[in-house]
Amino acid sequence: MFKRILSAVFLILIAIPLIVTGGKVFAIAIGIIGILALKEMIDLKKKQGTIPIFMKMIFYISLLCIIYLIPFDFSDSVGLNFRLFNLILLFYLFPTLYYHHKNIYSTKDAFLYFTITLLLGLACHGIIVLRFHNIWLFLSIILIPILTDTFALFFGKMFGKHKLSPNISPNKTWEGSICGTICATIISSGFYYFVMKPTTVGNWIVLLFFLTIVSQLGDLFFSTIKRENGIKDFSNLIPEHGGVLDRFDSIIFTILAFVLFIAYF
Repeated sequence: MFKRILSAVFLILIAIPLIVTGGKVFAIAIGIIGILALKEMIDLKKKQGTIPIFMKMIFYISLLCIIYLIPFDFSDSVGLNFRLFNLILLFYLFPTLYYHHKNIYSTKDAFLYFTITLLLGLACHGIIVLRFHNIWLFLSIILIPILTDTFALFFGKMFGKHKLSPNISPNKTWEGSICGTICATIISSGFYYFVMKPTTVGNWIVLLFFLTIVSQLGDLFFSTIKRENGIKDFSNLIPEHGGVLDRFDSIIFTILAFVLFIAYF
């Protein structure tokens, strides 16, 4: 427990100055996090075989292109950059013709890692855009998955009796999930109202409530990946906390959902 708390404090001490500073330093940090997250997904392949080094480089370069080449503006970034995505897709698919007979990079791998690259790239890009847009709005949104996870864990241990999804995450309960959703919605709404001073907060309460649910679904999604691969954590990068994806799983889907909201509502 002491190591877990110490690791959490260390992460907070690193995150705060990066978030406050913003700008290129923050953008570079998010890019590094994206690379580490993608590496954790690539390493899952080790159970069946090794992804060729050439393809790994293609994956990492593609991820950075998605993060940094799409404009850092809500009005522009929400539109899909089809030329970039089409180019990346071709670079992922055509090498399967060469590696097919070696059985180390299949069409299944190509589509899998293309999807993973898009997921992580768009999420990292969304985090940067949100921070560039407004630090207080950024904190309001980032608080949602953090508060939801924290209160769901706390109330789940206190009152949890009914399993939320026993085949995916046996420790999660309906009681914890509901309490986490309610507490996170109230606190994040209060924080948003205090720092943003909006004329109306009703729509945002509904949005934040929706995002608490999305964050939990994101957590379950990555838990499913771990179950399918027979692992407890994505890596041991962070002592007592697992890997990057173990800490950012719910944040990834929260950011994606919020960017969609900004685009269409």
